[in-house]
Amino acid sequence: MRTLIFIFAIFSMSILNAQPEAVDSNLMMEHVEYFASPELDGRLPGTVGYEKAVSYSIDYLESLGVESLAPGYWPQRFSMETNIITDANMYIGDPGNEEELKTGVDFSVRGYSGAGTRQSDVIFCGYGFDNGKYNDYKDIDVHGKIVMVFKSNPPFIEDCPRMSIREKADMAYQKGATAIIFVSQPNQENPQKPIGSVMHGDGPMHEDMPQVQVSVEIANRILKGNGEDLSNVQTQIDESKQPYSFNTKTNATVKVFTKYNMDGNCMNIAGVLRGSDPNLRDEYIVVSAHLDHVGSIGDQVYYPGANDNASGSAAVLELARIFSTKKMNLKRSIIFILFGSEEKGLVGSGYLADNFPIATDQIVAMFNMDCIGYGDSIKVGNGKSNPGLWKMAMENDSLYINRTVHSTWGGGGADLTPFHDKGVPGLYFVTTNSYKYLHLPGDFPETLNVGLYTDLVRLVSLLCYDLVIEGAEVPKEE
Repeated sequence: MRTLIFIFAIFSMSILNAQPEAVDSNLMMEHVEYFASPELDGRLPGTVGYEKAVSYSIDYLESLGVESLAPGYWPQRFSMETNIITDANMYIGDPGNEEELKTGVDFSVRGYSGAGTRQSDVIFCGYGFDNGKYNDYKDIDVHGKIVMVFKSNPPFIEDCPRMSIREKADMAYQKGATAIIFVSQPNQENPQKPIGSVMHGDGPMHEDMPQVQVSVEIANRILKGNGEDLSNVQTQIDESKQPYSFNTKTNATVKVFTKYNMDGNCMNIAGVLRGSDPNLRDEYIVVSAHLDHVGSIGDQVYYPGANDNASGSAAVLELARIFSTKKMNLKRSIIFILFGSEEKGLVGSGYLADNFPIATDQIVAMFNMDCIGYGDSIKVGNGKSNPGLWKMAMENDSLYINRTVHSTWGGGGADLTPFHDKGVPGLYFVTTNSYKYLHLPGDFPETLNVGLYTDLVRLVSLLCYDLVIEGAEVPKEE
């Protein structure tokens, strides 16, 4: 019996020694709390808050001995338009008897909104769509008016091209509208609340056209002026497949103030701890997340972005700390990346993938983390594209974590996508049911599931340990 106990003890010690240092949840949450603090004001590219997030991250990584991946990557700057919402107000009702709406609850401002003060009765124009056959603007005069449209595209038009927010705004602008109000379809299972967003897509920037989003409740109060109900209106349009546009007979005032810079810039951060094995040091493991979020609406409300994606950014810093303690034992090199401007549409990761100083065939694996602090289990994406990495993740989960769902997909995911498209093998880490507070003012650190968050980061650290310290090979596809 003593012999068996001794053997078991030795086996247990060998398992413990084969694992990385424990994830420091408290330290990781300190990073989250700073990234999500009012001081950083939502980490919008082009703002002092985002610059502070970048400086904080570089200072911390440098303190660990992480060095710039290459000259000009600490940080790596790239050009992009920026837009700061400095103030906004919205009212409904006749002048002198209007009601002020609550910023961040009743309405939000689109990240690339134009500026100005606009007042008129609101014209409801369905999906705000016109393809020559189906036209929400037919027989309705919107010249000089505020237009309200569904944020989504008409679901009943076969092969309907997906219109971006900018394209919808431009269509209203070309019809003569002076401002646009977006609202979610009320008949969806979970209609979207007014969110902060800079995901506007392609199309012209109209600097003189305010763009806001209102809640379904506020939209109904606007339609009530004409005795209409938004759910019934959506049903009528969707079932008849015919436009139903009308003057709501409710007055609205929209005031938006912005600082737009078409020649702005953003920043990525890419650093490395270099391996020492002569056969493996020129092979790389990448861990990444996006640092940016969607900013604020002046001094009225800011979007903390604790889960999205202070959680992933803090995880990158914590993984850098863990592997800096084992710097002398690194066989492969490990790269730590914080992307900018994911929220605008993978702009930073796309730029870095196109200007990566390491050949893609030198990257053994990339692990990207986005929205990893809220939810009830772990999900690992892109496993169908990389079954060997997926197998490693599932084996580590089975041995040490037991919190990962056994479903995945192929084709990348979030900031992994531009690298996946260039042939880089990788996995995308997220949590299930992660988006309750997505792009809302309530995405605070105290909402995070710290135990789940810690386990997910531990899973990534185990994979990195196998590949970076042990020098393991990724299992071949069977």
